Amino acid sequence: MPALEDAIKFYEENYDVLGSWMLRPGEKIMLGDKENRVCRFCGKTTPEVQFRKDAHAVSEMLGNKSLFTAYECDTCNGGFGKGIEQDLGNWSKPMRTMARIRGKSGVPTLKRGGDTGWRIECDDARTFKINDYETDPVTAIDEEKKSISFKLKRDPYTPVGVMKAFVKMGLTLLPAEELPNFRQALAWIKDKDHSRRFANDLPVFYAFQPGPMPNDLIAAIVLRLKDGVTGLPYAFFVLGYGNEVFQFVLPTEKDKGIDGKRMDLMTFPTPGSPDPLRFPMTGRAVLNLGGTEVIKGETCPITMGFDAINWTKPDGTPSAPPS
Repeated sequence: MPALEDAIKFYEENYDVLGSWMLRPGEKIMLGDKENRVCRFCGKTTPEVQFRKDAHAVSEMLGNKSLFTAYECDTCNGGFGKGIEQDLGNWSKPMRTMARIRGKSGVPTLKRGGDTGWRIECDDARTFKINDYETDPVTAIDEEKKSISFKLKRDPYTPVGVMKAFVKMGLTLLPAEELPNFRQALAWIKDKDHSRRFANDLPVFYAFQPGPMPNDLIAAIVLRLKDGVTGLPYAFFVLGYGNEVFQFVLPTEKDKGIDGKRMDLMTFPTPGSPDPLRFPMTGRAVLNLGGTEVIKGETCPITMGFDAINWTKPDGTPSAPPS
């Protein structure tokens, strides 16, 4: 707890909250002026571009059903959807499935093709249905400890594309008056040539909160350095959904003065596990999402607890546990 208190003090002393949202399905919030629409990402307006599609401020695949913007044109929306959001979707899919995050078409199903390929899906009752085969196992089950481990493969993705997708959400949530400070970042997220480096070396702070977390709640926060404070990144974007919390530096021209300098940063305070007596402490790591080459066949290891397992044969009839 002292570390949590230190983190709270650090951000209270150094940063202002420019925007904070706690999102659940059922309420629609529109950011921006619907009567005078100008695209934040290309600068165009009607009739040169259209604004007919729902533009999600936070990606719909992460469960956002309520926060939209009036300042993303259909052309840019489609370009992001076919580009960096594909990278984000492929990279995040295993965790979204296991955390039961409902995207556009519900909780994504994980599977390997073929008649005997493994398959993992979640029904409306929050029950996981797992098809596994001895010839190609994807699970390791410890019934005594009531734990199940998965080695799930991510679909191909480009790491910096994932970073751009997260940064794009942060730039979407910035107040309009801040945009002149982020011109290079706005151009960078639209650049389809991922070999052109810009913010690739920035760290990504990651926290994993163990235990049964809400699967329909998203927390999004945009922070900016307080007036008079120097030597720290100008802006952060913090996004939490399911069990995961991500913290990104929003790259800006204002950070040129600290480029290459050593600094001591604290990660944004997170509430932690819902039951600290039953579940481990929040796990933290620094992710590297600056790679510019496509990653194929990467394994995502996940371990979960369970209350009960029902064993069945492929035809659905009851079966004894495997020996």
